[in-house]
Amino acid sequence: MQNDINVFFGNNLKKFRETQGYSQEEFATLCKISRAYYGRIERGEHSVTIEKCARIAQALGIHISDLFIDLPE
Repeated sequence: MQNDINVFFGNNLKKFRETQGYSQEEFATLCKISRAYYGRIERGEHSVTIEKCARIAQALGIHISDLFIDLPE
């Protein structure tokens, strides 16, 4: 189940990122995260830390809780 949550979370991130017109590389740079690491997060291969969630939310201009909308219980 943990991996499923990571995949849902990664899909949420991808939607937010693409809506704002960023490539993975551009967005990872904006978040001060390596592109490879960010790519693993989007693919659901890595559990992201709260610190990274805060960076991502700030870069997107959204509240951190928005990253967790519609995740499975």
